[in-house]
Amino acid sequence: MSMQSSVADVLRGSPVGQISFKVDNISINKEQMEAVAAAVEKQDIAVEVASTGPLGAAYSSFVSRKWANGEKKIIGRITLSGADVVKSSVGKAAIFHESVHALMDVKGLKVSMHNDEVVAYLADAMYLKKTATSITGGALEKAIYDAAFAIINAHKMLTKLGVTLKWTDCDALRDAIKAHPAY
Repeated sequence: MSMQSSVADVLRGSPVGQISFKVDNISINKEQMEAVAAAVEKQDIAVEVASTGPLGAAYSSFVSRKWANGEKKIIGRITLSGADVVKSSVGKAAIFHESVHALMDVKGLKVSMHNDEVVAYLADAMYLKKTATSITGGALEKAIYDAAFAIINAHKMLTKLGVTLKWTDCDALRDAIKAHPAY
């Protein structure tokens, strides 16, 4: 199976169909993730295995990139730290997180970098909760996930599909993201 197929399978597999929420005008649900999976399969979003630093996966947007004559224009690239990323729940959650970033490009949504991360971390945290997967990391990473889990719990997002949040509902998560030097 190709890496593209493996990534698309993550976006079509369980528990993605059980994750459905909205922050302002950004919807995360099975249909939205299908759009990303289709873009991956059409190779409009490239998938590669290469260094991602401490992350299991990373997304690079190519929306504003200048292309050489004859070069295939693509939306972006999902980079996996290794072929085994698609086999673990933590790795699949990372792919789901990065696919939320890709969704912004696929759908042409304009959102600030921090709000993009807010939506991606909420999706990531829901994936982790739905697969009963725990994570490890330093205090700053733990603060981000703790803030995401608090929003999920406060709004009963694990038991109610289609919960709609306002950006202000996510202030603590955005603050935790901003406190991390990577953001």
